[in-house]
Amino acid sequence: TTFAPGSATSRAMIVTILWRLAGEPVVNYAMSFEDVAADTWYTEAIRWAASEGIVNGYSDTAFGPNDNITREQLARLLYVYAEDIGMDVGGRADLTTFKDNSKVSDWAYDTLSWAVDQELISGMTADTLVPRGNATRAQTARIFMAFDKLNKK
Repeated sequence: TTFAPGSATSRAMIVTILWRLAGEPVVNYAMSFEDVAADTWYTEAIRWAASEGIVNGYSDTAFGPNDNITREQLARLLYVYAEDIGMDVGGRADLTTFKDNSKVSDWAYDTLSWAVDQELISGMTADTLVPRGNATRAQTARIFMAFDKLNKK
């Protein structure tokens, strides 16, 4: 009964949203993530996303389902999912317009550049991106609304 727009969004929440967008597919895949219990509300979502290559863990055995998702992690997941469903993932924004662009992780630069170009993720201010900041539930809702419009093009 509470949305809590300022609260952080977890990695499990995002993967579950993507799984539901995909129609909650059932897959037969042996996960190696030791921190994903066999009977949680997000288990099957993470199983599906891992089987599709949409998610990687922090390692082969750690996913961090309850960790807050960062803005750059969210961009990466959206990019990989978009590519998986056949969306156009061309287009890149110039992240050097943000004074904190050097804080974007190397593994996330390209996918965050795509997310900014597609107007899925915008700056926290006119000149800061805060790539390693937590994605709030309000930000996530706005990002997924924009993603839905993009997907319908």
